[in-house]
Parts: sequence; C-alpha cells; structure tokens
Amino acid sequence: MGLKCGGSDGFSGITANPLVGVFSDFLIAQGGTTILTEVPEMFGAETRLMERAENATVFEKTVGLINGFKDYYNQHHLPIYENPSPGNKDGGISTLEDKSLGCTQKGGTATVVDVLAYAEPLKKNGLNLLSAPGNDLVAASALGFSGCQLVLFTTGRGTPFGSFIPTMKISTNSALFNKKRNWIDFNAGQLLEDKTMDDLLEEFIQYLIAVASGEKLRHEESGFKEIAIFKTGVTL
Repeated sequence: MGLKCGGSDGFSGITANPLVGVFSDFLIAQGGTTILTEVPEMFGAETRLMERAENATVFEKTVGLINGFKDYYNQHHLPIYENPSPGNKDGGISTLEDKSLGCTQKGGTATVVDVLAYAEPLKKNGLNLLSAPGNDLVAASALGFSGCQLVLFTTGRGTPFGSFIPTMKISTNSALFNKKRNWIDFNAGQLLEDKTMDDLLEEFIQYLIAVASGEKLRHEESGFKEIAIFKTGVTL
C-alpha cells in the first residue's frame, strides 16, 4: 500500500497520519509492504527515516534520495524550503518541520528496508521509500507504477482527486468528513472525539478489507481516475 498526504492541516500529525503509521506497522508485521513517498515533504524530518535504515546501504540510499531532490530544486533555481503552502498555513501548520514530521509519521516505526527510484518496482517486503515529488497526482501515480494496489491518502483540507489505482481519502477532522462526504472515505478525526487509536485501527482495518474485497471508494464512484507522469525540462 502507498502512503501519501495532501492538503495537510494542524491535525494531520495528530490523527490521520499516526493512524496510517500504526496501520503500516500492523501490515508489515503480517508480512505486507508499504511505500512512503513525496520526498520534499520529508525535508526537515529526514533523519527520523535515516536512523531506521536496515543497513549502511539503505542509509546511503536514503541520504541520496533527500539530497537528490534538493539538487533537483537547485538545478531549476527553485527555493527548497518554499513550504508549507498557504492552505497548510490556513489549516494550522506553521513550519516545514511541522509538515515533515507529520508526513513521516505515515511510515510508522518500521525499519526502512529499501529506497526506490521513480517508478522502480518493489523488491522487498516492509517499509520502502520512493523517489517522487509532493504533487498529489504525480506521487499517487508513482506509487502505482512501483506496484501499490491501494493508496492511503490523508488530508485535512480535502481533495476530490483519484489516481488510476484506488485512492482512499482519510480526513484528519470530522468537519471535513461531514462537509465532503462525496470526497472522503474514512474519518480519522474521531480520534479527537470518542475513539481510541486501538478501536479506530480495528475499524480502519475492517474498512480496508471491505475495499480490498471490492467496495468502491468515493473517487471511484465519481469516476475520478487520473494519471500523471513526473517530468522535467521543456515540453512542447
């Protein structure tokens, strides 16, 4: 399963991202695999991933993943740290570190077993890192290219998009879930109300089983299925 966030808010690092992280640990413990991507969203919290590298080779690949994206920004004369976005700030995120610490929580506490180039197929079970940007559709498509069968997408601001593979939208707060029922599939905002993490995790797992068994997600019901390729340079 792919791990992605977009339109993050101040609750992302408190509700939805920790829920996805706990689920990622659960899935990996059963022999499953998750992929964490959107490398620019890791800037400022990358050491939390580096220190969990399985070995020296994976550590060096993680360092190269981060530095490679910083070089990409520099080559195009773009500010590396032009983040968080206006929407993130409106939602309560104040710094890039706030956003990055929330992003990396989606990877739980598991060991990082491999680092994949853009669109490189999965080779190892466990937590993988994937080279792709923060753009929602480009990153979600990249997760599909590498072999993910489902994307877990957390959001505090909301988005109707859907990739060419099932893309489950998980709200960080109940207000978004109640307002955008045709966008959002699961409400992690319950953690701010009456649900414990253990209880919500069990509910989440049962919902995932239903989706894996054929239940359609909101974007599938609406016919939103898109694809985007990561590209650089001039396009005519």
